[in-house]
Amino acid sequence: MICHIYPVASGSTFRWKWRGKDGRCTSEHAFELFYECVEDARDHGVDIDLTQAHLDIADAAHESKVIARPKR
Repeated sequence: MICHIYPVASGSTFRWKWRGKDGRCTSEHAFELFYECVEDARDHGVDIDLTQAHLDIADAAHESKVIARPKR
């Protein structure tokens, strides 16, 4: 099975999670580092196409909105 790695909001930053392309298998928690997320997916027997993962993340970044923080 191949998985999808994606960022999730965590306060003022983000963490990484993975889920199988078929949606049946998912990470149990979010990871601070992308590498930790990849290793966890591999530990669960999931294949990862890192080239496609990077392209998916880049595509998602182009679709996201940037919202300015108010000055404090």
